[in-house]
Amino acid sequence: MKYTLDTNILVYAADRSFPLHRQAVRLRDRAVAERGSAFLCFPVLLEFFAVVTDPARVRAPLNPDEAWKEVNAYADAFHVVYPDERTLGNLSQLIAKHRVARQNIFDALIVALMLQHGIEGIYTANRKDFARFPEIEVLPWPE
Repeated sequence: MKYTLDTNILVYAADRSFPLHRQAVRLRDRAVAERGSAFLCFPVLLEFFAVVTDPARVRAPLNPDEAWKEVNAYADAFHVVYPDERTLGNLSQLIAKHRVARQNIFDALIVALMLQHGIEGIYTANRKDFARFPEIEVLPWPE
């Protein structure tokens, strides 16, 4: 099965203060080893940068240079899927079908990219955020 990781997995792996840090590191490292099956969606990398540089969201924020170095390391370690001219149409269909609004647009964008690139599942600590999208499978985590 082709799968992706949500932003929270990368954030928990980066910050030792999170209770799920060790589980996130294990999952991230397994995903790196399964490069043919594991993907990252471009918006996840941007959200990761935003979160790990924000002292209101993490206990030990990274400076922007350190955070961008992490983003580049993830881009090297994973196959990253990017939006293209089809993505907006795919996103429009999801918005209409699932009544997406407010901050949920970012999760819908991840789902649109998943569908566009044949990625069936997502590991996330925020299962409810993706439960509204039966087109994908929310994979059980933590294990």
